[in-house]
Amino acid sequence: MSPSPFAVVAGVGPGTGAAVARRFAKAYPVALLARSPDNYESLVQEINNSGGKAIGISTDVSSEESVKSAFTKIKEEYQGAGCAAAVFNASGPFMRKPLLEMGVEEFGRSWEVSA
Repeated sequence: MSPSPFAVVAGVGPGTGAAVARRFAKAYPVALLARSPDNYESLVQEINNSGGKAIGISTDVSSEESVKSAFTKIKEEYQGAGCAAAVFNASGPFMRKPLLEMGVEEFGRSWEVSA
């Protein structure tokens, strides 16, 4: 019997990321990625306490090294299982100005994470 497929949700926070993670956790084990453990620890506990399976991994999606490390941990946790879904919900800093008024650096910070 092959291992159950899993889902990955990057950018878990109190809003959309958490809602997406809860939805996937009804059908799959989930790996929750966020920069800060504060964004996923309670959600991991909630999912595990309700009969699902979740792990949380501190990940900075703007860092290739951090993402590679996260996927190494995911492979270790879900040995041999396939990935059923991967959701990228992470974003850069919210900019409260019109696009044409943003400087290159401001735009770049958000684009690098969201691209």
